Amino acid sequence: MYRSGLILSGVTRLQHGSGAGWMRLELAFWILGIALITTYLAATAALENQRTQGIELFAEARATAMLAGPVANRPATNASARLQDRQAGVPTPIGAGAIETPPLPIAVLRMDRVGLEVPIYPDISELNLSRGAGWIGGTAAPNTGGNVAVAAHRDRYFRPLKDVKVGDILELESLSGRGEFRVSRIVIVDPAEVSVLDDTTVPTVTLVTCYPFYFIGNAPRRYIVQAIAVDQSGEVSSSDAILTALPSGETP
Repeated sequence: MYRSGLILSGVTRLQHGSGAGWMRLELAFWILGIALITTYLAATAALENQRTQGIELFAEARATAMLAGPVANRPATNASARLQDRQAGVPTPIGAGAIETPPLPIAVLRMDRVGLEVPIYPDISELNLSRGAGWIGGTAAPNTGGNVAVAAHRDRYFRPLKDVKVGDILELESLSGRGEFRVSRIVIVDPAEVSVLDDTTVPTVTLVTCYPFYFIGNAPRRYIVQAIAVDQSGEVSSSDAILTALPSGETP
């Protein structure tokens, strides 16, 4: 009887110790989870703050350019080169909660119907794609004619592209002026399909992001939205001027 009591007592202490261990482990996981969520929210808030600051900085620079008169008419390619020089050495990673004044964007992209407004920076570094959008080097500079290509992350500021429809209006404002474009087509292509970046005779804006939008991991395809310039009368500059052959995966 005495021996049975000792055994039962030992089992009780063992169960109690095991239960306390599991409670401590569960508490540790809760603390880790809360810390990760807090870190993510802090980093997201910092990047959103940089997006807002970028738009404000651009608005101030645009107002100054308009007051200066002839400066506003200088080729945007020169402005892009100057801005790229200013951005040399900008680190791509961003720490949680880090807040810095972003460099001057080269343009601002707006699509009112889907609530999109992002600053466009002069390269596609990870930092720029996280706090706005990036101009794809080698394509036309904003509002200078040709094909202007812009990229951003599907899980950040280009997620609204999933709701864009043919006929939607896109506004591209640069230091040299403001252009209005109408979405002419939406296609899904493989990453190797770079013909969508080819230059065009009609002023065009090409928006690029990864696809599918809710894919976990590195998305395997690219979602392309292309828009053609609209003249002052509200008419598209030229119909069917972007491509001759459509890539596979075009959406209706």
